[in-house]
Amino acid sequence: MRVTDHDFALDFEDILDSAESYAKNDWEEQFVSDLRDKYEEWGDEMFLSDRQADILLRIAKVEA
Repeated sequence: MRVTDHDFALDFEDILDSAESYAKNDWEEQFVSDLRDKYEEWGDEMFLSDRQADILLRIAKVEA
């Protein structure tokens, strides 16, 4: 699924910002950083699986 195929309550960049501030270990920081890099390259056309979206929202403390 593309980023635009997900029904996020917030703008995707806002979710990334929130996740960066709430990431609590190296793995979460790297996960969010990798997603941001891909988003900067691909924008809304970036592929984001349901599992990746779930993890990102959990880190960002955003409800689906």
